Amino acid sequence: MSSVNFKDEVLIRIYAILALIVVPVALALVYRTVDIAVINQAYYQELGAKDFQTREVTAERGNIFSRNNNLLATSVPYFSLHFDPFVAPPKAYYDNVDSLAVLLSLHVNNNFTPGVWRDSLTNMRDSFSKPAKHYYKLAESVSYRELQQIKRFPIFNRGQYGGGLIITKRDERKRPFGWLARRTIGKVDGNKVGIEEFYDEELAGKSGKAEMFRIDRDLDLWLPTNNLTIVEPTAGADVYTTIDVNIQDIAENALYRAARKHRPDWGAAIVMDVKTGAIRAIANLGKNEDRTKYYEHFNYAIGNATEPGSTFKLATMMALLEDNKVSLDDEIDIENGKKEFYDQTITDSNPLSKRWNNITIRQAFEQSSNVAMAKLADSLYKDNEFAAKLQSFHLNEMTGLELTGEGMPFVNDTSSGYWSGISNAWLAFGYESKLTPLQMLTFFNSVANNGKMMKPYLVEEVRRDGKVLTDFRPTVLDPQIARQRTIEQLQQLLEGVVERGTAKKLKTDQYRFAGKTGTSQQGYGKRRGKKQHQASFAGYFPADNPKYSVVVVIFNPTQGGYYGGEVAGPVFREIADNIYNSMIEVHEPLNQGPRPVLYAGQLPDRDAGHLGEIADVLSYVNVDIDLDSLPTTELAVVDAADERVDIKPWNPLAQKWPNVRGMRLRDAIYVLENGGYIVHPKGVGRVVDQQWHKDGRGQRGKDVTLILN
Repeated sequence: MSSVNFKDEVLIRIYAILALIVVPVALALVYRTVDIAVINQAYYQELGAKDFQTREVTAERGNIFSRNNNLLATSVPYFSLHFDPFVAPPKAYYDNVDSLAVLLSLHVNNNFTPGVWRDSLTNMRDSFSKPAKHYYKLAESVSYRELQQIKRFPIFNRGQYGGGLIITKRDERKRPFGWLARRTIGKVDGNKVGIEEFYDEELAGKSGKAEMFRIDRDLDLWLPTNNLTIVEPTAGADVYTTIDVNIQDIAENALYRAARKHRPDWGAAIVMDVKTGAIRAIANLGKNEDRTKYYEHFNYAIGNATEPGSTFKLATMMALLEDNKVSLDDEIDIENGKKEFYDQTITDSNPLSKRWNNITIRQAFEQSSNVAMAKLADSLYKDNEFAAKLQSFHLNEMTGLELTGEGMPFVNDTSSGYWSGISNAWLAFGYESKLTPLQMLTFFNSVANNGKMMKPYLVEEVRRDGKVLTDFRPTVLDPQIARQRTIEQLQQLLEGVVERGTAKKLKTDQYRFAGKTGTSQQGYGKRRGKKQHQASFAGYFPADNPKYSVVVVIFNPTQGGYYGGEVAGPVFREIADNIYNSMIEVHEPLNQGPRPVLYAGQLPDRDAGHLGEIADVLSYVNVDIDLDSLPTTELAVVDAADERVDIKPWNPLAQKWPNVRGMRLRDAIYVLENGGYIVHPKGVGRVVDQQWHKDGRGQRGKDVTLILN
């Protein structure tokens, strides 16, 4: 009997195992491949398509800047972190799990100890009691700086496809200045408003596309693939506004103090650049739902058109002067401030009117006589003449400011269903008309701007990556709203209101401003309910060279009065005062005009020091010197003569006791120590006196104290 080769027997067994296991598996794989690729191809393609999608990727939203290049709104990225523990190779995972646990405990969630984190990380990968999970939550709302640190952790530093760290980004809109200009800047979520809404297309940029795959059907979780051929989003452009954060802060604080004092339903204030129409500040305050606090929840300055009251008298006077109906020195009988018009009685709110009959047109405007304005319009205009003239000043036109929701202006005329025999009279002192604060300010600004009406605007530029895409220039709505002579007279009237009229108490010695008070009764046609008043003040400053125009409207003040001069006027003054004290552009240059002749008493005299430095200083302050006649010595002294300065040689060491008065400390020390003297300085500045110390024999010694000032 022959023996069996042991090696052959082993091979036979191996082949048998392969035949029984590998071949069926291979046949199964072949069948499965044919089934997927050929037999049921359509079915599996459809099934796969459900787990792969191309989705829109929102672009990073652009920033909104102030005039001062301060960020008013920006998108701050935050990140959600999840983890797939099965991505990293086993050795890399278990070799680094302890280090990762410590770092997660220190920097991600310190509510868990390193031991708890290690057990959790181990169980994520080794748990056999539950199905494998590829999406574990690590942290929410991680900042960009924190993310950069976390991405360097062991395992995570291998990336999403090598280490399993899954990063999901979301942008959160932030306003670095908090509530400052909140309504004007607007919001993104919910109902967009403000600049965020109007420039939404520019700020939003262009969305991109990303290929996503579903990692969990139960939770409907999707992650981007590594497909780089999909379209990248284009970041939004940046919007640069005309808002000055300093002026905005001034306006908001002044309005808030007035709201706390007078408890109105709402208030608004606008500051405009006179020459350009650029809006430097828009402040709004309204009561919250329980009427206990104030915040900016609606843009009253833009959206609320109300009957303006006496500020409208500026338009009445513009019409009267432009049509040559009156002159400022004409007289009118105001009948002690009370006049019947058909079945209606018009009265003056100014208590002084009760003592007056005949006053000048100038006085009537300065003292805000309703009767005077009503009598003039009623007697001098017929039918639609007065309304048509007012409308020619663009008072019935929207400003077109780049915010939605601007209130519709209204100036009554014969085409409306509200016209009556007293309409001219009521129009004359600010009724039967409706204007928003911005529309009224635009009109006042045209008077401040010598008749040129500018379109108010809020945005100067739209930029992307530093490149200007759109540049908004000042726009002229009307190059001359009235004759120059008319404008000059109106400016006189507005200054007179402050000098002698209803705003006299607001006058300041610091600067001159011009404006008009306004008080109107709102809802006067209602039979029931308390009367509501609107206090307003519109004007500009400085009066002789206007830089800014301002309007303040306080609706239904319930405490501390309701007249424009006592409620809205102080807000104007506070805004104007703070701008005047903090903004250099409202001050006249000190060196404006021809250079004055300087005489000996105004020129530097007896100042001594190094010759070259003296010459440099005199040249810098534009004092003429004859360079050819300068001495050749190292030190010199300035000698003032009429209309000129002479520089003469000077050597204090030629004296027994050197006189260094008029010198700077450095030069004085240089001279005295070279002469062997010991200097003891006292004070700062130039040497104004020197005191010699006595030696042991009671004689003047080498020590000297220099008194500086």
